[in-house]
Amino acid sequence: MTSPQPASALVTVGRLATAAGTLLLAGGAAAWFAVTTQLRDEKITVPDDAPALGGKPVQGPVSAYVEAIVIRRNAERGSGGKTFADISEELKTVEHGSDEERKLRGQSAALSTAASLRTSLMTSVLAYGVSALVAGLGAFFLVTGRVFRRSDR
Repeated sequence: MTSPQPASALVTVGRLATAAGTLLLAGGAAAWFAVTTQLRDEKITVPDDAPALGGKPVQGPVSAYVEAIVIRRNAERGSGGKTFADISEELKTVEHGSDEERKLRGQSAALSTAASLRTSLMTSVLAYGVSALVAGLGAFFLVTGRVFRRSDR
């Protein structure tokens, strides 16, 4: 049995790279589309007081990131700059059932909701990054595979 010629081995690698590239590019594009669709379905609009994109729908990585910034800013403002830890410490010192306790528990709930929303938005930003990486790798493999496939000419 003879070993394959170097050129034919490169052609085989080129075919495999092209196949992998096609799958990665399609998978990355599909993931990007799925995240965009999910964000659009939520019908979120960036508030007008946002640092950028005010009034625009949240339907991409930049608008999702800007919305997360706005949520954080508003949550901090609503809690008077307090964190969960600050509120927990204050709750230990106030009278049970008092107006102060109710106020602190409301601030805590608002911070919790804001954290959940921000986490979801930042997860979508991360998903966009991963899908772009996968699609970019797919494009790289497609180009590399094409070069390798032409190596026997």
